[in-house]
Amino acid sequence: MERKNENIRYFSLLFIGQTISDLGTSMTGFATVIWAYSEKGQAMDSSLLAVCSILPYLIVSLWGGAAADQVNKKKIMLVCDLAAAAGSLVILVSCVFNVLQLWILCLVNAVSGFMNAFQKPASQVAVTLLINREDYARVSGIQSAVKGGMGIFKPVLAAALLSAGGLELVLIVDLATFFFAFITLLLFVKIPDQVKADEQTGFRAVWEGLKEGLRFIRKERAILVLLSMYSILELIGAISFDGMFYPLVLARTGNNEQAVGTISAFMAAGCLASSMMLSVMRPPKRKLWWMYFGSYLCLAGITCFGMGRNMPWWCAVVFLGCFGSPVYHTFQTVIIREKVDVSMQGRVFSVQGMMTEILTPAGYLFGAFLADYVFEPFMGKEGPLQNMLAVMVGRGKGAGMGLIFVLAGMLGIILLSVLRKNSMLRGLEE
Repeated sequence: MERKNENIRYFSLLFIGQTISDLGTSMTGFATVIWAYSEKGQAMDSSLLAVCSILPYLIVSLWGGAAADQVNKKKIMLVCDLAAAAGSLVILVSCVFNVLQLWILCLVNAVSGFMNAFQKPASQVAVTLLINREDYARVSGIQSAVKGGMGIFKPVLAAALLSAGGLELVLIVDLATFFFAFITLLLFVKIPDQVKADEQTGFRAVWEGLKEGLRFIRKERAILVLLSMYSILELIGAISFDGMFYPLVLARTGNNEQAVGTISAFMAAGCLASSMMLSVMRPPKRKLWWMYFGSYLCLAGITCFGMGRNMPWWCAVVFLGCFGSPVYHTFQTVIIREKVDVSMQGRVFSVQGMMTEILTPAGYLFGAFLADYVFEPFMGKEGPLQNMLAVMVGRGKGAGMGLIFVLAGMLGIILLSVLRKNSMLRGLEE
């Protein structure tokens, strides 16, 4: 009992520190996307930032998972935090000397993506080591609830900081949150390791662990099918909402940063409401049903968001759509934690991250290309087809992006309905 209480305390400190640090990091991400789009008014620029973050993650994600299973988790997280802080410092110095350019942001995002490939699986395994099996769903719900609560204030606070002191002030706050999280993790958190000290390091050990993880994934076909299915759905999200939420709202509101912040707050409120429900509900037996329910809500939200032309509609739709996100993510994670031994989870979580995001860079670029060179010009012309579609997505700047949202969301709903019939997936309920 004493050991359990101690682990709960360590988890609480780790979670508080990382949450505050994530708040600063996400505000910087919000502010840099606004900066990139405002410079030229093109969706491609903001999409490039996401691509530069995701590509390095995909290249080394399997190595990151293998390292998380073979190396001390706390050391990995500390090193990754330092790298993230260094990136924010580079952007801050560039702002101060008025030399900030898109390529600098892309370079910083690339380094951040590389480090995330190691930090994410390490932190996920650390949570598994610090909590009990029966608390998996509840803890995931609490994590999502706090993240959603922070998300409500993130866009509003980021927009306020941008108005008060520009990008420089956002970066200063980001660095302050980093120091808090770093000191908390370094001095007050102890993470138990299932790997002995003399077995942790070495390139050969990591390489062998990587091969072992790949063999495990090939053997566990149901997990492989699950991850493959959601890699397709992640592509659909990347083409539409994930890559073009900011550009769509900015285009239809005349670059109104406060509008982006307000809608983002409702996004976070939807996640918060869902997460609070998850944190108090009993662990359900039908985990797959709940996962599909959350997925359908997300896809319906994408479809309806593209039809929006005013703040009340966007806020309502994004609340309902984002209500589903914690549900689907929570139960997908719970299934993996229950079906995979903790000694293998770092590699499996890395494969999860890689497979669900492997098509995301192409999705961002493809969506931006469609918006800038196909759908926006198409909806800017006069014609019978455009007039018919305008009933659904309206006219003017942003109508083409709205049409992309509608088509992507409807396609996702159809694909999910077909893929969920796979017999191996139903076996995960057993």
